[in-house]
Amino acid sequence: MPKRVADKKSDQAKLKSLKKSRQAEEEKWEQPAVFLDDDDKPQGSDDDEEEPAKESVEEKRLRLAREYLERVQADVGSSGRRERFVGVTGGREEEEGSGSDEEGGDHDAVSARLQTDALEASGRAQRKLAHTVRIPDYDAEAEAGGCGEGHGSDGDGPSTAAGGSSESDPSSASAAAAARVALHRGHRLPATAVALAADDSFCVTVSKDGSILKWDLTSATMAKTRLYRPGEEAVAAASHKSKRVKGGGKGGKGQAKEEIATTGTNPDWVKRNPRAASKLGLYAVALSYDSKYLAVGGGDKKVHVFDALSGKFLQSFPGHRDVISALAFRDASHQLFSASYDRTVKMWSLDDRAYMDTLFGHQAEVLSLDVLRAERALTGGSDRSLRVWKVPEESQLVFRAPAMSSDCVKMLSLGEFVSAGSDGTLQVWNQLRKKPLSIVAKAHGSGARAAHGGACAGCVSEAWGNEAAPGGSGTRLPVVASWVQSLAVCRNSDLVASGAADGTVRVWRVVANKMGSAQELECMGGLPVRGCVNGLAISRTGALLVAAVGQEPRLGRWLRDGRARNGLAVFRLPAAEA
Repeated sequence: MPKRVADKKSDQAKLKSLKKSRQAEEEKWEQPAVFLDDDDKPQGSDDDEEEPAKESVEEKRLRLAREYLERVQADVGSSGRRERFVGVTGGREEEEGSGSDEEGGDHDAVSARLQTDALEASGRAQRKLAHTVRIPDYDAEAEAGGCGEGHGSDGDGPSTAAGGSSESDPSSASAAAAARVALHRGHRLPATAVALAADDSFCVTVSKDGSILKWDLTSATMAKTRLYRPGEEAVAAASHKSKRVKGGGKGGKGQAKEEIATTGTNPDWVKRNPRAASKLGLYAVALSYDSKYLAVGGGDKKVHVFDALSGKFLQSFPGHRDVISALAFRDASHQLFSASYDRTVKMWSLDDRAYMDTLFGHQAEVLSLDVLRAERALTGGSDRSLRVWKVPEESQLVFRAPAMSSDCVKMLSLGEFVSAGSDGTLQVWNQLRKKPLSIVAKAHGSGARAAHGGACAGCVSEAWGNEAAPGGSGTRLPVVASWVQSLAVCRNSDLVASGAADGTVRVWRVVANKMGSAQELECMGGLPVRGCVNGLAISRTGALLVAAVGQEPRLGRWLRDGRARNGLAVFRLPAAEA
């Protein structure tokens, strides 16, 4: 046999053996696992378990829908009431259900509840709550009880009867007493903002002195807990220690300075220094929809985030270049919006603990901010403009406000909102129109009680104000007392509240037009509060109203009421008689 043929045959034999070895190796790795029992354990590997099957998007959606439907059925069954809608944006009515309803009754109740949630999620629903709330008439109650003999000790003008009113002194003894009962002191400097939890169990207030107080609304004593920013607790402890040393006798001041120096902190910002208070004070607070996150902001140009339930500090977000004036969480999410004097609005994601975006457009300080469920933010500033920010579309709607400064704005629904500012009026807006639908003149200040009524707890006199009293003998409300400092709206309802420095928090009902959308505001009454009402919040049921009260306005010192007290005012609104 020739040598060339022998080499060729040997090469073919080697190739065949190599193919056989590769085929055997592939069969070895592709051999299926053999299970010996029902524990899903392969033979020879008892510790290894099979990974669970991944849930598809459709399966997850179906599971969440079933869980949501079960919750709705449980809520409807436990409440024993059915909800019925009136139109698309006309709200809903509740009907008490009897124990012997037909089989279709529960189905109708569940359907109505699903329709309610869907319209509220889209921002087109409006609950009718104003007719279920009654504002107490303190003057009438005082007359009925025979206690309208004199005038409250907190009034600044001449004495008048409790049932009567005058421009110089509209307060009454019963209203002043009710204001004192409702107020709970806690801050040393004026409270600037308040946020109410979704379940009405607690609220949080912030102040110009930099303190953060969490109030327990379920306890009769209104127990409060203070939250601290990083490094603030050591400063407060050193300041408290220095005060005790100062009261110990001669030479205490030097000893206090020495002890404070050993702590490495300087508590001078706690003292009555307006510049220090403006730098380290807090002017905005917000709670997420599930009361998980608490956000505060102020003169340190940072957004501080806390765990709202435990009070633990989580993180600070720098980025603004000036004072943070407003904060708001987007409903059903942990997306946070912040407004600042640097004329910008910033967006933050607390789930990711990250910065998202910055919105530019205002030509002056941004003073107020509000957000609903949709990615649309409403802002007002001192540039005489109101802006609706369409975040996904990267566009904005600009509205020209009648007041030079719009200190507070609130959204009634996805396309309707209300604003107020320095001229003492309230405006109702629709996004489809550039001008307000209606303007409430003299909502606060001089002539407000004659036009709208409401109890008054007393206020500063014209002697401190900018104008001389007529004839030099009487007293009048100062012009700056009509400056509306705060607004509150019960989410997706027709209930609105406003506050200024004229001694009254007025509650308004949103009057709808023939199409079911908001048209104007109608005053339902007033609640007595002495001082500057710098923040307001209304519970979802409309039965609770809280106010942040101070001796000075939230963002300035152009007014001071020495007889007012700094703290939280709580009003339990009774239900209206059927």
